[in-house]
Parts: sequence; C-alpha cells; structure tokens
Amino acid sequence: MDKILAGYIRVSTEMQVERDSLMNQEEMIAKFARSKRKEYVIYKDAGISAKNKDRPAFQKMLGDIQEGVVETVIVTKLDRITRNLKDLIFLKDFFEEHGVSFVSITQNLDTSTPMGRFSFYILGLVAELEREMTAERVAEDMKGRARRGKWNGG
Repeated sequence: MDKILAGYIRVSTEMQVERDSLMNQEEMIAKFARSKRKEYVIYKDAGISAKNKDRPAFQKMLGDIQEGVVETVIVTKLDRITRNLKDLIFLKDFFEEHGVSFVSITQNLDTSTPMGRFSFYILGLVAELEREMTAERVAEDMKGRARRGKWNGG
C-alpha cells in the first residue's frame, strides 16, 4: 500500500469556522498533493486552538503516522499544526522517528537543512508568542468590559 500525504487544517474559533479559512487551507493542500500526484487525507480540527495536542483530528493523524500510513504531513502555515514550542519539538522528533517529512506550503520549510530547522523553531516561537499575546489582550479586554458592567459572553 502506498503511503499518503496527511493534510492538517485548523482554525481556532467557531467564528473562523464560518469563514473560508478551512476551505482555503484544504484547497492549497489539494493543489500541493495533485502536484505530487499523491493521495491525501485531510485531518480537520474546526474551532480548536493549537495551544496543545488535545485535538481529535490531530490525534487521529498521529495514530495514522504510528501505523505507518503517512509519508508527509502538510500544512499551509506552521501555526496551523501547533502554537506551542514544546509540542513543535515533540512533532519534529515524532516525525523523524516515523520517517515522516513535514511541509509548510507558504513558508517553504525544509527541516532536513540547518537553516530549515532554525526557521522551523523561530516560526514556532513566533506562533507561541502570538497565541500568548492574543490571550493576554483578550483577558485585558474582558476585565475592562466587566469593570464597565458589560457582558462578556458565556
């Protein structure tokens, strides 16, 4: 049996699910797979943060990698698969252990070179920083809304 390409797509919020981001990510991955003349499967986590590995489709993809059916994991951007440096390091080691390559289409990452690995980690740090800063801004805004007696949802 030929191995497949595993396209991983994700957005963080339900509002983003309603937009075209998931469809756009899937189209980019499909185009990439067609250019390689390879079969692919899309693993989709809609409305789930990449702050940790607790995502159903993500876990399914890891299981398929362990079973040896995945050749390459493809994302449109590194922050689609994780926004946590510890998880990024886990993924790099996990992929290497299972002979799986990793492609970030828009960032042209190649982790087989020293510069590619450097870029991989820098982009991972940036993704984690963005997640933490967004969480900090949201928390500050919610506290301000609460002080002014405004509703914060939920």
